Amino acid sequence: MTVSPQVSDARAGIFAGQRGLLITAQLGRGIHGSVHLTSAMTAVKAHKVHQSYRRECDCYNRLRERNITEICGHHVPQYIGCDDTLWVIEMTIVTPPFLLDFAGAYLDWPPEFSPEAIEYWHNDKQEQFGTRWKEVQNILAMLSEQAEIYMLDVNPGNIMFQVER
Repeated sequence: MTVSPQVSDARAGIFAGQRGLLITAQLGRGIHGSVHLTSAMTAVKAHKVHQSYRRECDCYNRLRERNITEICGHHVPQYIGCDDTLWVIEMTIVTPPFLLDFAGAYLDWPPEFSPEAIEYWHNDKQEQFGTRWKEVQNILAMLSEQAEIYMLDVNPGNIMFQVER
């Protein structure tokens, strides 16, 4: 079952309220759900679909079990809690450089795609990341080596580099 963005936003509010928190701002919205800032300076992500919630929750549990707080110098949000009925995950806030959004990730092995689909994906990511694509590939390789997490939904919004001044 998929729920509307308004329903997932309401579930984020219910989750926060049950923990004595307030939603203070929206941090983002994507295909899997919405992310909100809480009064405790944590983030809550409310998912639209149970499958993406389960994937992301499983990834955060894996990262926690293996004490992974960063990959190649990129901060990874730390799991705080979740609610299986509301499909909401609470996590720490991270600043660049960071790696986040595991709702489309796979545990233990990568999904199989045709060579054409893989080539298209690589070309698309090369275009998105430009000269940073090789670094992104290293981050993804280390994530799979250290945590056996295979991320496909990568973009400059969820693999962000240090802002240069």
